[in-house]
Amino acid sequence: MYYERNIDSELQKWKEEATRKPLLLRGVRQCGKTAAVRHLGETFPRFIEINLEKQPRLHRLFEGDINTDSILARFEVESGVEVKEGETLLFLDEIQECPRAITALRYFYEEHPGLHIIGAGSLLEFVLGGKKKSIPYQFPVGRVRSIYMYPFSFEEYLTAIGKPILRKVMNTPDSLRSDNMAHDRLLEHYKEFLIVGGMPEAVSSFAQSHSFLECQRVQRDIILNYKEDFDKYDDHVPAENLRMVFEYVLHNACSQVRVSNAIKGMSAFLFKKAVALLRKAGLVYPVSASSCDTLPLGSGEKEANLKLIPFDTGVFLTELGLDVGEILGATVFDNLNKGNLAEISTGLEWIKSSDPYEDAKLFYWYRSGANAEVDYVIQRGNTIIPIEVKGASKGGMKSIRSFLAWKESPYGIRVSMEDFSSYKQIHVIPLYAVSAIRKLFTSN
Repeated sequence: MYYERNIDSELQKWKEEATRKPLLLRGVRQCGKTAAVRHLGETFPRFIEINLEKQPRLHRLFEGDINTDSILARFEVESGVEVKEGETLLFLDEIQECPRAITALRYFYEEHPGLHIIGAGSLLEFVLGGKKKSIPYQFPVGRVRSIYMYPFSFEEYLTAIGKPILRKVMNTPDSLRSDNMAHDRLLEHYKEFLIVGGMPEAVSSFAQSHSFLECQRVQRDIILNYKEDFDKYDDHVPAENLRMVFEYVLHNACSQVRVSNAIKGMSAFLFKKAVALLRKAGLVYPVSASSCDTLPLGSGEKEANLKLIPFDTGVFLTELGLDVGEILGATVFDNLNKGNLAEISTGLEWIKSSDPYEDAKLFYWYRSGANAEVDYVIQRGNTIIPIEVKGASKGGMKSIRSFLAWKESPYGIRVSMEDFSSYKQIHVIPLYAVSAIRKLFTSN
């Protein structure tokens, strides 16, 4: 069963553009890329899916001089579907298995501009990063558009479990600002979502069975599959090192990392290399420290100070063996693991609500020696806005007030279990409504 995804509307817009570039759909393995493209394919009169992992014999079509007419003719034979520009969606799945097919996208764009073509793959980022240097491959700069896809967001999850009205309420600014009668129900489903996570197979399992136990079995399979992929990332970084760093992130999520001594016996160089590879795979998101002195936020990045969060709360809870019953019954998220869980979820929801044509990044701010740290900082227009995550309905806001006084920002945002409210310069947003921040605060 296919569940509606936010990426669907973006793919539909791309389909309807008068002139379009081939798409590369990028994202963590098993986040639903193939399903989304197949769903789009149902809106075309003709759909051809070529899997370059299952059909390696087709790789030779891209060797030597690239002849797009010959390639399309062979695809017609393979699929039994005639290619007609404007009517056919051509999907090259697992395109990373044939890097020259990525190069060929340029020629499809130039020679068959009316053809809709999408490429996707589970480890595509490593080819784009130049891992397979022995293969003659050139990225078609300017001829291809990348679009990023992520696991289910909370609002997508609400649709999957049959709660579209709650999703609508959550995304209607007027109803969010006051008298939000759906708050308790949304908070209840949000806590479910923390446990289920956003991986499509886990969401589907829970939507059909309503069993957290079954969901955790799915998550364990997903974790195992990811770890088995580690030896494919980079020949110079042992899979064991990647496993150690991944587990380090799970056990130290949201804490400042000292790369020089994070893992005993592992050099800072190797640790940073492993983090970069896990980031490329979509399994880990760095939260970079920004000085917030200038824009964009990355221009004031402090490389020595880094926090790391895992890609999925469900995987996080399952891998650490945490008691999910405590999450469901929690009225506060203030202890160590649940507090980190709220911060992780906030960062992930912000990424998932970002522009899908951008590779989203996370930043935080801290002042050394002043015991002041703001969990996230975002840019809205030409203004830097601090976001502080609280696992309880109440609590101090010393750091965010320190930031507001220093930066003279017009307002800050507190993400907590509270309903929508305000404390002078600080707007309170419920944990489940992080994606609404972009809608509520569209300008300075």
